[in-house]
Amino acid sequence: METSENQGKLPIIIQPNAITSARYDFSQMQKDFMYHFIEKMNKYMTKDMDFIRDLFGNLIIEINLKDIVKGENYTQMLDAIKDLQKRTISYHYNRKDGTYDVTTHLIASLVHKRGTGKITLKTTEESLPFISFLGEGFTSYNKVIALSLPSYYAKRMYELCCRWKDKGFYRTTLKEFRKMMMVEDKFINVSDLKKNVIDLSEKMLSKDADLTFTYALRKENGSKAFNWLELNIMSTGGKAGNKSGWYTKLYNILYHIYRDSTAMFVCDFIADRQELKRASERFTRLQKDIDSGKIKVHGILAYVNKVLESEFGVPESLTTSKLEKEKKKKKAEKIHARLVADKAAKDTSERAEMEKHKRSVKEIIEGMISGKNQEDDTARMGEAKIGDLFKK
Repeated sequence: METSENQGKLPIIIQPNAITSARYDFSQMQKDFMYHFIEKMNKYMTKDMDFIRDLFGNLIIEINLKDIVKGENYTQMLDAIKDLQKRTISYHYNRKDGTYDVTTHLIASLVHKRGTGKITLKTTEESLPFISFLGEGFTSYNKVIALSLPSYYAKRMYELCCRWKDKGFYRTTLKEFRKMMMVEDKFINVSDLKKNVIDLSEKMLSKDADLTFTYALRKENGSKAFNWLELNIMSTGGKAGNKSGWYTKLYNILYHIYRDSTAMFVCDFIADRQELKRASERFTRLQKDIDSGKIKVHGILAYVNKVLESEFGVPESLTTSKLEKEKKKKKAEKIHARLVADKAAKDTSERAEMEKHKRSVKEIIEGMISGKNQEDDTARMGEAKIGDLFKK
């Protein structure tokens, strides 16, 4: 691997994030071609080179194959570029009136004069935003390092590391990661994905690149299988920048509290406000209070939400405060509904019991008459008995 001093002198490629995060299926050789192609486009983007356009607005670019291929055997590279002509690329861009999805071809035509090792390309008009549009941000990386990596997956992982190195952290769903790496139908088992894509790339980057990563797989939202991938990005010397270290430290603390993507949304908000250092230090102290039992387990979530909102201005829509309030409201409504239902059931039962023992007016009158008759009979019986006594 190059020394850090030499790395600073290596040619830097500026690659739009539309390419870094795009879903496309390129071979390793095609990726090498793309590095040279993008380098040419960099000069166009910075106005360092005038390009010729045809009548349809397509750019005409000349590339010397000896800059890409070692030796003079250009056949394999030409075949790779010809295959690239057939492949589609997809990207999206945002405007005020919405998001646009585009699918197109990168190369409209390829001309090669035999024996010269030089090719002339025409790019399609629709592919220019994919190559030169910087409105969505860009990734810069060392061309020599990118070319030296022997695996397509390692090249892609290196690009991701370069894009997210300032944050020091990258998080995505495994489903999206598979799409990005074009392995939706390959390495179905996570163990195979780790072995052939992630672990292999990590090993190659640690050996031959200026950036590498460690990673963790997560199970979230009740999933029984791993469904999230997290990368901690660092220099190959094992040292992350201060900003990167603060983000990672803060994220790790918040993730153990929230256990879902809330941690990432909160960290991104704090990073945008350039408060990572203060937040990292604040939550490191808070973690000590949690570990010591000073903050009770049942109150941790509410306390963390309060600190984030009051001290760092994190909106309730990003923390779980709004969700917790909705849960409490629903719980209270549920309890109230149950109490109302219980009271209604009790009232119904009492009414039924009253109805059971309730006598009609007729029954009451008949009872009164029957009672009076019984009294009269008793009186007559009593008088008869007294008369009998006198007779005796």
